[in-house]
Amino acid sequence: MPMFSLGTWKAKAGLTGAAVELAIKTGYRNIDTANDYNNEAEIGVALKKVMDEKIVKRDELFIQSKLWNSNHRPEHVEADLDQTLKDLQLDYVDMYMIHWPQAAPATGKQASTRVDGAIADHHSKNPMFPLDDEGYYCADVESHYIESGKKWMGKVKSIGLSNFNKTQIEEVVAIAKKPVDLLQNESHVYLQQKDLIDQCNFRNIVFQSFSSLGSGDTNYASYASPTGTIPLRDAHINALAEKYGKGPGQIMLRWGIQRGISVVSKTSQKGGLQLRHLGLGAV
Repeated sequence: MPMFSLGTWKAKAGLTGAAVELAIKTGYRNIDTANDYNNEAEIGVALKKVMDEKIVKRDELFIQSKLWNSNHRPEHVEADLDQTLKDLQLDYVDMYMIHWPQAAPATGKQASTRVDGAIADHHSKNPMFPLDDEGYYCADVESHYIESGKKWMGKVKSIGLSNFNKTQIEEVVAIAKKPVDLLQNESHVYLQQKDLIDQCNFRNIVFQSFSSLGSGDTNYASYASPTGTIPLRDAHINALAEKYGKGPGQIMLRWGIQRGISVVSKTSQKGGLQLRHLGLGAV
């Protein structure tokens, strides 16, 4: 598995495909996606284009996607995966993760995918974020991620988890028909996740960080950082960046790789896609 991955969460519509195409031309081989990101169809067009142009072969790419919360029941897993494959214009994904341990938002009544609406809406419309009659998210309390872990098809080369804690990882490892190969959780210099990384090393699971530069500037950052700063503005990181003639983001991404973990990071800028700046070559 290529250790550096292009992230596509919250990538802007109309720019995502171009970013994926440019990333692959620049040397990226690992692309991280998910049904609920609502951009896999755009990514699929870009993937087809670079393969049609013989820039890269399918077996040279490592495509990651995820099972959404509303589809944890075993009978709903395949519908979720099939929509992802249709959107990405692929026969298989290299990595398929359970996106979150909780079956919420979800009703458990039927599968819901991007085409049903990657939005919050009344459960009668079967969106990916179903709301009850009072406007609260629905929860499929009779479903459990262990059941999801038992249902994997030949359309998936390897399986993983995302946003799981240590106890939940052990529960899935105990019953999974395929080895759990990846854990994708938030991790950066302010959230180093040493215990989870140690557990992954013990279980021979690759740990992969998302929000690898921190998430202080996202739309979810409603309040000031409790530390008084965010990683990209950290004085020590910026001092290191100045010392080595790099950007603070490059310092943090290189730090992640040197820890021996896989790293996901998002950018649509050509300069930010230059892997040689991280000393990584084609990844």
